[in-house]
Amino acid sequence: MNVIARIDSIVPFGSGLCREYEAPVSASEKLTMTLGKVPYTSGIVPEQRVQLPGYDSGVLCLLIGVFLLLAFNVRHYSIFLKNFSYDLWSVRRTEDSFGVRTVSETGIQMSIVLLTSICQGIIINAALNSSGFTTQLPVFPEIAAIAVCALLFYFWQLAAYRMVGYVFIDRFSARQWIKGFNASQALLGISLTVPALVVLFNPEEASIMVVIGVVCYLVARLIFIFKGFRLFYENFGSLIYFILYLCSLEIVPLVLIFRCIRHFSHLQP
Repeated sequence: MNVIARIDSIVPFGSGLCREYEAPVSASEKLTMTLGKVPYTSGIVPEQRVQLPGYDSGVLCLLIGVFLLLAFNVRHYSIFLKNFSYDLWSVRRTEDSFGVRTVSETGIQMSIVLLTSICQGIIINAALNSSGFTTQLPVFPEIAAIAVCALLFYFWQLAAYRMVGYVFIDRFSARQWIKGFNASQALLGISLTVPALVVLFNPEEASIMVVIGVVCYLVARLIFIFKGFRLFYENFGSLIYFILYLCSLEIVPLVLIFRCIRHFSHLQP
């Protein structure tokens, strides 16, 4: 009897707990209910991973190809470097041993011009992306298109300088001027290599690298313009011709390129 009485006195587990229908609710809560999938059960939506430009196989193939061309001509760099400082600064009016050029030096020059164009394409692409101007193209076509434009701009400048030198100065001074232009392009390509590589693998440093790239470009152009002034200047009349050259070949093309970029950026949806 005691056992039976003790069993009857046991309170069932959970009998004193509040049931869901017994919980106090407000009038607004009675009208709300969740239908379908509960949001928090789906977890956090992952963000799309941004691929670094340096991981693009096309861009890497361009850089590796140019570096292989440079490495192929490495045995001729002693002659190239000897003539490099002469072409960059000297305006001597007499022919000397430095005036002799070989096919190997031409190969080195073209390799460096390709390197300069690719580095310009990388840095300009980074500058456009950091300023908010983007296209639907992948990284490689954008950089390749800008590099081709930079290469075409180089050949246009080369033809324009040859024409101006043929018209306004003597043959030997014109040759020195063209060599100075090629040497300044080589200096620019060498200077832009490190900023371009940094931008490829660290896009967040684009603003700093773009500023460095602009400074390198301005320094290379000023060196070339200074050599041109030393070759052109003879009297006040030649100074007027030199100012006209600066406006037509150094200032106007850059202004037109800048206006074209601004025009396309305004057309961007």
